[in-house]
Order: sequence, then structure tokens, then C-alpha cells
Amino acid sequence: MLPENELLQYVYKTADMGVAGIEAVLEFTTNDELKKVLRDQMSEYVCCRAQAEQLLAARSDSSSGVNPIAKMSAQAMATGKLLIDSSASKIAEMTIQGNSMGVSKTLRHLHDYPNNDDARRLTEELLRIEQSNIEQLKAFL
Repeated sequence: MLPENELLQYVYKTADMGVAGIEAVLEFTTNDELKKVLRDQMSEYVCCRAQAEQLLAARSDSSSGVNPIAKMSAQAMATGKLLIDSSASKIAEMTIQGNSMGVSKTLRHLHDYPNNDDARRLTEELLRIEQSNIEQLKAFL
């Protein structure tokens, strides 16, 4: 697989997992302000995922999302944690942890990919989204 396609697959999967993660906690969210922030963040992930999918299609490659078992596992883990504590603070903490892991992995991918093209620009946008999400969620800790 071409390096730019690998990078786009990473962006697609990361954005897909971001959507799944937010969906997993959204049903437990009772704070209306936090709900709005999470929905806005989910919209950004959906857009980023769609852009990755379009760029892959333009390269005659298809996108592959996160393994359904991994999604179910993340959902079950989130549900278990939130059954114990579903406060806005706990939801923000869990979401920040997910974004922080994403920031680390995205930076590693960017360091491994020196080209300056659409794949890199979209990956940099994903990084901006993840970093912005963390900053927005700090207010709920």
C-alpha cells in the first residue's frame, strides 16, 4: 500500500473511532452544554472521515473502518465506566484520554510521513481537531 493511502486509512479509522467513542458516551450525557460540545466534535470527525474516504476513493482505494469488535469493546468499556460515574467530569476525562491517545498516534504518523500533500494536510487537520477537543473538554473537568 502506498504511504499516503496508509496515512489516509489511519485518518479514516481514527475519525471513525472518534465518532464511535462520542456515540458511546453521548447517551450518558445529561449536561446540555457538554452534549452540544460532543455533538460538534462528532460532526468534525464525520467530516474528516468523509474527506479521508473521498481521497482514498480518488486513489482507487477503499476505506476500512475500525474493526466492529474493537468498537463493541470500546462501547462496553465506556458503558461499564459510566454506569459507575456518568458525571460530566467523568465523560470529559474519558473523552480527553481518547483524544490524547489520538494526538500521540497522529504525531507519530506525521513524523513518519514527510510528504506535503492532501494526505498530510488532512492528518494535520485531524491533529488540530484532537487538540481542540481536549481544550474544549477541559472546562468540564
